[in-house]
Amino acid sequence: MERATLDEDAGTFILAGCSVLILSAGLFRTLRAQAKTRRAVSHWSFDEASVRSEGAQGASVSMSASNGAPGLILVGICRPRVMISDMAVTVLSDQELQVAVRHELVHKHSWDNLKKILISATPFPGMSGLENAWRDAAELAADDAAVANRQDALDLAAALIKLSRSSAKQWSEAVLASGLLSGSSSIGLRVKRLLEWSTPPRRFRFGWPSILLLVFTVVICIVSNYGATLALTHRLTEILVP
Repeated sequence: MERATLDEDAGTFILAGCSVLILSAGLFRTLRAQAKTRRAVSHWSFDEASVRSEGAQGASVSMSASNGAPGLILVGICRPRVMISDMAVTVLSDQELQVAVRHELVHKHSWDNLKKILISATPFPGMSGLENAWRDAAELAADDAAVANRQDALDLAAALIKLSRSSAKQWSEAVLASGLLSGSSSIGLRVKRLLEWSTPPRRFRFGWPSILLLVFTVVICIVSNYGATLALTHRLTEILVP
């Protein structure tokens, strides 16, 4: 039923052009970050290894690295694996290495590398500060999840201190990867939190049964009040789409 001639105003085309520009910039940033990550990982010579971490299911397949690689770093998106440098194996004890690997496995289970891609694909002004804040929060969350008791907290703090002092310069970390020393400005804060570790209170964690129950409840409420829901949806559409 639309007319054959265009009746859109100039603002519509400007908005469309800005959207295309933002999407193109996000795609360019993502491809560039992925290329840099691939070059960095290929520079570090590695082979398959197996490191058993307490708290993980069985032995997690990892990669041993050298050539200036960071101590521990999680690489990959679809099938992420933990890279362990020969330097980390040398300076860390078995207990410190286990809790450090457990820290990286938390990043794996949280899909943090995928989240980094999504952040790279959103080149909005002010995103750099938000990205740095998210990186620090992700590291703190991984520390909390990797530590089960005070001894684990002390071992992880010792691993952070040893790896941060093992080299006079900072490692060139891959962009789309999660390293143990990511966000080096927060290492002092992380060590302090680990040294002051105490048993956290039990928190209610949402599992798949709880999520399915919530979705089922929402669907039942919508179906039982379909008329009111349809009217509300129409009203919101009129407000949001003038």
